[in-house]
This record gives sequence, structure tokens and C-alpha cells, in this order.
Amino acid sequence: MSLPSSLLAWTKQLVKQYNLRPGRRLGQHFLIDRQVLEQIMAAAELKPATPVLEVGGGLGALTLSLLNTTPRLTVVELDKNLAPLLQKLGLAAEHFKVISGDILKVSDKVLQQSLSLEPDDDFYIVANLPYEISGAFLRRFLSGVWRPEIMVLLLQAEVAERLVAKPGEVSLLTLQAWLAAEVKIIKKVRPSSFYPPPRVNSAIVKFKLRTVEERIALLSGLSEEYFWQVAKAGFTARRKYLISNLHRQLKFDKSKLIEIFKKLDIPLSVRAQELSLEQWAELAGGLNKE
Repeated sequence: MSLPSSLLAWTKQLVKQYNLRPGRRLGQHFLIDRQVLEQIMAAAELKPATPVLEVGGGLGALTLSLLNTTPRLTVVELDKNLAPLLQKLGLAAEHFKVISGDILKVSDKVLQQSLSLEPDDDFYIVANLPYEISGAFLRRFLSGVWRPEIMVLLLQAEVAERLVAKPGEVSLLTLQAWLAAEVKIIKKVRPSSFYPPPRVNSAIVKFKLRTVEERIALLSGLSEEYFWQVAKAGFTARRKYLISNLHRQLKFDKSKLIEIFKKLDIPLSVRAQELSLEQWAELAGGLNKE
């Protein structure tokens, strides 16, 4: 099935037909901009047999675009009223499935079975993600045991900018994204590209997930567990000096911390958000040696 000529007219018709009340309750802002759809698909660079997980299928505009490229598609949709509609869109597809449920609660095993994957098989995630779940979703698929090879997501622009923040604006989310993936903002997207329009701008973001070996190399062999122990301690109080947070949370001797900071050429007055990603790795490695 091809995309309708007017996505806005099609969306309004389906909203009326299915008696929907889109809006903030389920984070439903349906994509109606064909150009944005094309940009998402171009960023994903799907091959014909690529297994794809879509989250929040909605009325199916992105679903149809994906089905025109790959038959191996599973859609997870929270709104039970939309599952039958999505099923109709994929009737002709050989390996198309709809899971009616919350992506944060559907197990890795169920998703793997739906996509007909072995645990080590590669898969992609492509989604117009409900803004309300973006933080939890990113924690699951950036830091979980089972990770995609590529993710292309429509996210709130503010979240997208935090993912690629520079020193001065770095957060735990920035560190998480840096360690997990190469992250690139593809395109900013205006509210008018959705129906109903959200109150904020969005962005297409592409994640190329790092392998275990690449993550180990970034941390110079330091365990991720210890890196996060140091990072979380450092961000406990953003307004306080980083050295004070580490002293208080990790019980490091203050004089030893001063010695490590000077050795790494890190100012004693620096705050957690002001370090570069590379400095965070160096600092955690330096602390681990003591």
C-alpha cells in the first residue's frame, strides 16, 4: 500500500473514523510531513531484509514507509484502538507483526521472537517516539544487554540537543549516549509536521550503536560499572564543584583527588557538566587506579 497524497487529510479522516482524541495523554502527534518521512527513511539506510522494530505506529504513515522497504517489521503500539488499523496496513507483508502494549514493558525475548531474531542478530529501531517515554526508552536500548545496530528516532529537540551537548551542558544522558553510540542530529522538525502539532520542536536523531569492543576502547579497559559509579557521583549536585561531589559520594581523600585532578590537568573548580566526554573517561580511569 502506498502513502496517500495528503497525509493531513488521511490522518484527519482516520482520527474521525476511529473516534480518536490524539494529544498529550498518549503522546500522540501523528506525522503528516512526507518530506520528514523521506528524511527518516534516508537516515535509516535500510536494506530489503533488515529487521526493524517500530515504536508507536500511530496511524501508520511511518509503518507504510517501512513496509515499502522491508517486510521484516514489528510495530509496538500502546493504543489498543490502533492495533487493528496497523494490522490492516501490513496484511500483504510476509513478516509483519503488531504488538499491542507498552514498549517499556515488552520483554527482549518477545521482541526477538516477533522479529524472528537470534539474540546476536542485528536489527534496527525506527520510530516517531512519544516524548513522554524518551528517557526510559533511551536508557533501555542504549544501555541494555540487547541493543540495536542502528536507531533513527524522532525526539523532542531539547532531548536531542542534550544527547550531543558540549562541555558546559553535559549531562548523564550525554555521557550515556556518547558511550553507547555515535549520535547525529539529522534534521530539526517543526510542530507543523504533526497533527495535532506539539508545543515543542522535534528532531530526527540517528544512533549508530557501538560494539562492546568499541565501548571498552573508549574507556581504556575500565569497566562500565565503575565509570557510571564515578559519573553518577559527580552529577549528584550540579552546582557544586565536581571534586566536592566525588569526595562526599565516593569517600576519596581530598588531597588525593586534588593530586589526580592536577595530574589530568582538570581545574579544581570544575563542575560535572563542564568536563568533556574524554575527560570523564580519563578521570574515572585515574580514580580507579587509586
